[in-house]
Amino acid sequence: MSESKLPLTEDAIKREQLSSDFVNLADDFSKFSEECAFLFDAFAAVTREPECITEHTSEGIRHLCYWLKYQVIGYREKIGEMQACWRVLNRKK
Repeated sequence: MSESKLPLTEDAIKREQLSSDFVNLADDFSKFSEECAFLFDAFAAVTREPECITEHTSEGIRHLCYWLKYQVIGYREKIGEMQACWRVLNRKK
């Protein structure tokens, strides 16, 4: 019987899921990075013309900064959770 036909252990299943989660997180973070680059360019453009900063513009920037902050916190938490899972799986070897 070849090894590929053997049933996966619980740890092997967890490792496969964690690998998939890492790939998904990397893809999500790549998209987020592109959004950040766009927003940072937009913020820089707005500051070059301070007379264009209306109350609505200021509120929009505040909202986006809040959103960015919590996106980063979310990524940090996801990475921490995945690292903890990885450490547990590696201790079992």
